[in-house]
Amino acid sequence: MGQRLLRLEEGLAQLFLALTVAVVFAGGVARFLGQPLDWAMDLATFAFAWCVFLSADVALKQDRHLAVEFFTNRLPPRWRLGLRLFSLLLMALFMALLFGYSLQMAYLTRFRSFQGIPGFSYTWVTLSVSAGSLLLLLTTLGRIRQAWRAWREGLCS
Repeated sequence: MGQRLLRLEEGLAQLFLALTVAVVFAGGVARFLGQPLDWAMDLATFAFAWCVFLSADVALKQDRHLAVEFFTNRLPPRWRLGLRLFSLLLMALFMALLFGYSLQMAYLTRFRSFQGIPGFSYTWVTLSVSAGSLLLLLTTLGRIRQAWRAWREGLCS
């Protein structure tokens, strides 16, 4: 299940990135030809927001987020694991708060529509924050569980 979800997230993120690039390119060409597409930037904003939050979870699942480990690598293994656990707990707290506030924002923006795409609610963009933060929270909770097991079993690396 985990690998299938990862592949789905990767595929959707790639699709949204391709859509962003295609729409921005088409919008630029259309503007050059004197026929601007009013909806191009709005659709690109929507696609890019979803791409960003899905990609953030993919990167977290693959442990590809930027980390500065210069100082932490000099700590004893048990301290390093404790610091990792603390960091993960802070991340989980932040993701939980972001999820809650983004749901509120999605609700508040339900009647706001894009200027270039009448009838297309801005809520679809703000829901990308909700979906992304929830996915990131679930990934972080899995990492916390792994780190906690390692802490309890004394498996410090």
